[in-house]
Amino acid sequence: MGELKIFGYILVTVLLLTAIVLPLVEIFFAYRERLILSDALYNSCRVAAEDSYNYANMRNINAERREQNFRIRFAEAFEISFDLTCVDNSAEPLKFTSNSDAYNDFEVKLAFDIDYIDVNAINGELKTVTYITAAATSPYKFKQRYMQRFNEEGGINYALTGVRIYTMVVVN
Repeated sequence: MGELKIFGYILVTVLLLTAIVLPLVEIFFAYRERLILSDALYNSCRVAAEDSYNYANMRNINAERREQNFRIRFAEAFEISFDLTCVDNSAEPLKFTSNSDAYNDFEVKLAFDIDYIDVNAINGELKTVTYITAAATSPYKFKQRYMQRFNEEGGINYALTGVRIYTMVVVN
């Protein structure tokens, strides 16, 4: 009888620890995926920027981009990062679907801002600098059934988000 009581305590302790540890593990995975998303946004911007420079303007120390080329190259690089397929790379926002069902659909908004920096105070030369803001969102796909059920019934609606700002500048 005493052994059965000890086994009962052990079972209750294991169930209680499981209920506490599973959400913590899921939070760890969500944070890890947020870091991966942030890096994927930055790397995609970097790849797209290298291909989309308007080289005729680079001689004048201006970092002007060709927006359509940027979108195409960004979409290709982001697809590779998460094994996604871009639905339409000319639409705003960019929409991606998962090939492996590991993620929900992603939406990426690209914003381009141009600024002018005074390079030479004597001649009044202005240098063009382009700031690209890439913001991605996707409803987070919980990995464990316990958390999936808690998400559905609890109405958490946790989203995987990432924002990166990339600066296109010609260093000369």
